[in-house]
Amino acid sequence: MRFIILFLLSLSTIVANDLKNNFDTKVKYEYDVFIEGALDVLNLKLGEASLSIKNPDIIDGIDVYHFNFKVRTTKLGDRIYKIRNEIDVWVNQKTLNVVKQDKNIRELRKKKKTKTIIKKQIGNTNGKEFKVKDNVFDPYSLLLILSTFDIETNQSKIFDIVDAGKSRSIEIKNLGTEKIKTPYGNIQGYTLSPIKNGEPVLKNKGDMEVSYVLINDNLVPAKILIRIGSGVIELRLKKIL
Repeated sequence: MRFIILFLLSLSTIVANDLKNNFDTKVKYEYDVFIEGALDVLNLKLGEASLSIKNPDIIDGIDVYHFNFKVRTTKLGDRIYKIRNEIDVWVNQKTLNVVKQDKNIRELRKKKKTKTIIKKQIGNTNGKEFKVKDNVFDPYSLLLILSTFDIETNQSKIFDIVDAGKSRSIEIKNLGTEKIKTPYGNIQGYTLSPIKNGEPVLKNKGDMEVSYVLINDNLVPAKILIRIGSGVIELRLKKIL
């Protein structure tokens, strides 16, 4: 069993580091949404989400990958925590650093639209300039690109992220392997999670915990936890298009 796990992880690393295979081809991951702490004991689906890789593009002479993320609650989910979020992110193909963000966030009664452009170490969100670090990432694009970083089991890596004009650092740890339930069966995978003082914690809005499995020779984010507002939603992979 130990040999099988090591083999899968080695294969995952090879696939993950082949960026061309991951991001040059259009793909869409669809998820069922569950809200932790709200009827989760009944295992009720309260929404739908998708994570898509769009066609590559060029922005200001920079070759970029284009990712799209959507979350929408059902009528039942609306009664608990209404969500209508859509996020588009463009990242530099060479560095995976964020180049552009378009975010339309609707949670409960709050609505917020932001457009952000990052040029070198200057960001501009809705006309307001701010400084960013040299190697900065988008938190939602991390759902797809985290698997390209070689973070060994029980080791961590710090990422500088920017989200609609706000910058911060986040430490991500590889929690190790476990069986992940997917529509393609229970598959051995591994989980990357934000940590504080060495322990997993979804502390800030936008923090995410992602579990990856190998499906058809591709690393797939099969289970995702995201902190929104004061709660956490869980995304469970439904199908791949």
